[in-house]
Amino acid sequence: MTDTQQLRSALTRIIWGYVFLYLDLNLGVNGHSLSVLPNWVSFLLFFSAIGLLKEEVRDLSLLKPFCVLLGIAEGVNWLGVLLTGETVLYRFYLVYALVICISIYFNFQMLTDVAALVEARNIDAGTLRAVRNGDAVLRALWMLPLPWQEWELLSALLALANIVMCLCMVGLLIRARKMCCEGTT
Repeated sequence: MTDTQQLRSALTRIIWGYVFLYLDLNLGVNGHSLSVLPNWVSFLLFFSAIGLLKEEVRDLSLLKPFCVLLGIAEGVNWLGVLLTGETVLYRFYLVYALVICISIYFNFQMLTDVAALVEARNIDAGTLRAVRNGDAVLRALWMLPLPWQEWELLSALLALANIVMCLCMVGLLIRARKMCCEGTT
C-alpha cells in the first residue's frame, strides 16, 4: 500500500468512526432499544487508523490506550443493552463522568492530530480546529449536572448544535481527505 493509499484509508476509517460515534440508529427488540451502529465499532476504526498513521503523526500512538478503554466501555454497555436492556457502566455516575472526560480528551486529541496531519501538507485546518473546540465545549456542557429534562428548549438547542457540529466535522474530514489525497487514485 502506498503512502497516499494508506493515508486515504486511515482518514476514511476516521470519518466512518465519527459517523458510527455520532449517528445513533436503534432497533427495538422485546421492548428494548439496541444500537445498530454501535459506538465500539468507532473505536475499532479509530484504533486501526492510528496504526496506519503512526509514522505520519507520532503523537497519535499515545491515543491507543484511551481508544482501547473507550472501546471496551462502549462494548460492555452495548452488550449490557443486548442482554439486559440496560447500560452497565453508565449506571454509576462517577464511571460515566470518567468515561465522558476520557472521550472528550480522545476526540479533542484525535482531531488535533488530524489537523496537524493536514497542515503538514500545507492545507489550512483552522476550521477543523474550530469544530474540534466546539465539539469539546458541547460535550462538556452536557456533563454539567443541570436539570436538562426541565430545560427542554435548551436541550433541543444543544442537541441541534451537536447535529450541526457532527455534520461539520464529518464534512471537514471528508474535505481534508480529498485535499490530502488529491490527484491520486
